[in-house]
Amino acid sequence: MMQTKNDLKTVEIARTLKAPVDKVYKAWTESEQMTRWLGCVETGTVKVTQNLHVGGEYRFEITLQDGKEVLMYGIYKEVETNRKLVYTWTNNSEQYPAKDTIVTVEFIAKGDLTELVLKHANLTEIAAQGHTFGWSASFDKFEKLFI
Repeated sequence: MMQTKNDLKTVEIARTLKAPVDKVYKAWTESEQMTRWLGCVETGTVKVTQNLHVGGEYRFEITLQDGKEVLMYGIYKEVETNRKLVYTWTNNSEQYPAKDTIVTVEFIAKGDLTELVLKHANLTEIAAQGHTFGWSASFDKFEKLFI
């Protein structure tokens, strides 16, 4: 079945974190820190390769505990330090496929707190379900970095 633009879904997640915006931004963008929070509860190991600038590419290689490998990759479209990231997102998932979808992450400073808002757009309905689960699990792990 062919999907039309009107059929596409967006996953939206927001959390307020107990940390200043620069610390939250670094945790989201520094490869070493990303390996600690990226992925769902079944995640075993994470390898992050990225070139964080407009036009730069990234690649997230996740090996699940059962040995299955998941790959996500794309290109950074916007990079505003401590404010906003926009990047394309493609994965190799047969169950929850995504091709050239768009992830927008906003970092909103609120004194010693940071509101983190993620929007993952242009997903099919089934992919939106899987990505809601994956992003929620990643956000749960990410939030624990600041407790």
